Amino acid sequence: MNGVKEPFPEMINEMYKTECKFILGDTYENLKKINDIKFDLVITSPPYNIGKRYETKTSIEKYLETQEKIIKELINVTSDKGSICWQVGNYVKNGEVFPLDIYYYQIFKKYGLKLRNRIIWHFGHGLHASKRFSGRYETILWFTKSDDYIFNLNNVRIPSKYPGKRHFKGPNKGKLSGNPMY
Repeated sequence: MNGVKEPFPEMINEMYKTECKFILGDTYENLKKINDIKFDLVITSPPYNIGKRYETKTSIEKYLETQEKIIKELINVTSDKGSICWQVGNYVKNGEVFPLDIYYYQIFKKYGLKLRNRIIWHFGHGLHASKRFSGRYETILWFTKSDDYIFNLNNVRIPSKYPGKRHFKGPNKGKLSGNPMY
């Protein structure tokens, strides 16, 4: 189960009142078997080609070629209103950093997907570098298949930093400047 406990999908389904499916195993082989399901949201973090125990380190070209095959299959199982969130870090070779999101952007665009956000996840742990700043972030690329996509903004809003703040001038002077729900 690769560290994922069996009850976890049920916990997510109950928490968010939605159906959630975790597919474990060889990604490419599993995706080829899916014929009748279309997912509205795919969230994935592929290996970064750095030689972890679950991956085979190879050239950047071969790595991207393999990942492109997977991306093609992911696009096939994503609904027309669906999104793919692709989380990646950096590939480092001989001390040089290769930001993987730059390479992936070109692949997704090749298949007609549209980038909606480039989200930076910052964290305070990880490998320590001695000849450059340590990487403390990863990038999440959010792509959609069309302009008519599912996006539930209210479900992910956080409380306003300044609740009750009002516009200072202009046509909305005195009106609330933030979302009144939050």
